[in-house]
Amino acid sequence: MIRFIHLADVHLGAVPDRGCPWSREREEEIWETFRRVIVTIRKSPVDLLFIAGDLFHRQPLISELREINDLFATISQTRIFLMAGDNDYMKEDSFYRTFKWNENVSLFDEESRTCIEIPDKNIYVYGLSYEHKEIHEALYDDWKKSDKRGFHVLMAHGGDEEHIPMDFRKMAEGGFVYVALGHRCQ
Repeated sequence: MIRFIHLADVHLGAVPDRGCPWSREREEEIWETFRRVIVTIRKSPVDLLFIAGDLFHRQPLISELREINDLFATISQTRIFLMAGDNDYMKEDSFYRTFKWNENVSLFDEESRTCIEIPDKNIYVYGLSYEHKEIHEALYDDWKKSDKRGFHVLMAHGGDEEHIPMDFRKMAEGGFVYVALGHRCQ
């Protein structure tokens, strides 16, 4: 049996109620919640961690990527799949593009269909990252899993007209064991 956790829209770096006396405290609470997820995985390991877009609320700073990578290093037995969403999209000068991740982290590093395989475990994870703030094409609707036997997961971020519209019936026909959704997936 494969054990996994699916996160999306964590929005690290968001400052809720900006300008209010409690704003900074709320920003730190978001970070602390994410840290607690990692501690929980360390105490009760899972095989896979899916982060289906918008780990950050904006373009991540290099120091933030280092902090996240350090956290990921503490759960080295967990394979992590990460995609950039519409808020933390991989623009040309994004630190996502040049950052060196730990061996247990796989980043979908472009806005095109990609399948990351873990052949020795028969795990196949399909996804893409945003390279633009908006994507108007329905990029996920006709994705199908390969014919290889195994655990096939689609990671998808979007669901509205400006952020990869989705036809969930078509996506269900793709044959995936699980679809890890993020953004406004209704």
